[in-house]
Amino acid sequence: MDQDQIATWLYEGAVALQEGNREQALELLLRVVEADETNEEGWLWLSGAVDDIDDQRTALQNVLAINPLNHHARYGLEVLSGQ
Repeated sequence: MDQDQIATWLYEGAVALQEGNREQALELLLRVVEADETNEEGWLWLSGAVDDIDDQRTALQNVLAINPLNHHARYGLEVLSGQ
């Protein structure tokens, strides 16, 4: 997959999420992580686009599998765990 296309999907997905268009964000961000399973930012943004807590947790765990030092993902998991 073309990295420029993945970057475009990531950008457009992040913008859609920030604008409150979760459906469009979800569609675009799923494309990102399906095309590049190691896309740390894609997983992180996806964690904010999904509604299910288990899906959020999975996305954040994927971020940490890619980068164990990602403080945003660590914080997100702490919030989900109620800490």
